[in-house]
Amino acid sequence: MKIVEEIISKDDEILVPARKIYLTIKYHYKTTPLPSFLDFVNMLKRSRKFEVIESIGTSHYDLPESVEKILMQVGIYGTGPRVKFRSVKLTPKLLKEAFLKSYNKMRVGLESLLAKVSTETDLPHDEINKIISSFTELRDQINKTIQMLEKLELYETTVKPEKKKRKGK
Repeated sequence: MKIVEEIISKDDEILVPARKIYLTIKYHYKTTPLPSFLDFVNMLKRSRKFEVIESIGTSHYDLPESVEKILMQVGIYGTGPRVKFRSVKLTPKLLKEAFLKSYNKMRVGLESLLAKVSTETDLPHDEINKIISSFTELRDQINKTIQMLEKLELYETTVKPEKKKRKGK
């Protein structure tokens, strides 16, 4: 858990992809034993220090090593749960900023990924399709979430707080 804490505290995102944490440990802390990705996410959920935020269509499956290495190279991690410190309170504005940052990273990474995939001849087509499908799903989820957060933010700014009623009236 100390390694997870270190990774999250050094990351520039508030909501860090669980897969990013998992792969960082797997490839940069090679002596640290790791369970399956699903068990890793469940371990984070049981922690008092971290909060796991699931997304619609969250995928908890393990990926082939060739796909993992590409994800690490392009710096995008597809759909899946995000992890934050429990002490960080999420507001609609903070969530929107986090998703926008994630979306922009995804766009840059996707361009890099597609360039890399087109030059890789040893990757099986089903793995390539799985990667592209995952990023398409992520883009759609982020767009829907940003729209929802914009509506919530607009609602919060237009609704006037109710006046407190006095006793006896």
